[in-house]
Amino acid sequence: MSLSTTTIATQDPAGAPALATGINIQGLTKTFSSGRKTVSALGNIELGTKKDSFLSLLGPSGCGKSTILRILAGLESPSSGTTAINGKSSAEVQRSHEIGIAFQDAALLPWRTVHKNIRLPLEVAGITPEPGLIEDLIDLVGLKGFEHAKPAQLSGGMRQRVSIARCLVVQPSIMLLDEPFGALDDMTRQRMNLELQRIWGEKPATTLMVTHGIAEAIFLSDVVAVMTPRPGAIAELVEIDLPRPRTTEIMRSPEFHEYHDYITGILFGAHGPAGADD
Repeated sequence: MSLSTTTIATQDPAGAPALATGINIQGLTKTFSSGRKTVSALGNIELGTKKDSFLSLLGPSGCGKSTILRILAGLESPSSGTTAINGKSSAEVQRSHEIGIAFQDAALLPWRTVHKNIRLPLEVAGITPEPGLIEDLIDLVGLKGFEHAKPAQLSGGMRQRVSIARCLVVQPSIMLLDEPFGALDDMTRQRMNLELQRIWGEKPATTLMVTHGIAEAIFLSDVVAVMTPRPGAIAELVEIDLPRPRTTEIMRSPEFHEYHDYITGILFGAHGPAGADD
């Protein structure tokens, strides 16, 4: 097998960079003030993906993975540079309620049922759900029969299923996932990876996931963006050329292990400058 890296943007016939049809990030930087110090979190990020593709950001703690996600979500402002999603600015996509977000902490409201937690983003946006939409999402994420359960009655994996359904209820054009399964045990996490792949296959959306898991990134992604330590930059974009749908058996294949070894080498300096601190 021949590993391949992917380019950030193509060129149009006139020689100018062509915008990616999914996520497009150009010249993105972010600095934070900490007392008298200025901390550079991101250094000139250039990144592009195709529409409805699955991109993972992988790198050491503190490299700015979640900062990129929060800027795309409109929760942080860049110090410089631009972001676009499916040809629209992040602000436009946010105003039109096209962004679905899920974090490591499911952050469900404990007094609301599964059904009402999933419905919440529509209530905030003043949108009346389409008939059957929430019921269909509950079925999609495998929670049929738990519509009226409260978060305290659910396992960690089940709460994350609710979080994914809540992410999907706005029928997003982009999904932003910030270590959604990071707090789960390994067996549950692997099951949730299978479920996320299935859900994404049934309801495609341009997806960016932040993760510390090399195997998770390879299993789920079309492209893995490996980042350097702070100030975060893209060390390499690795295109994952494995057939879909992917099963647990593929994780035992020589091809999967070749990707794993290659990305590990980037993170620990064998193939690139990324390094690692966790």
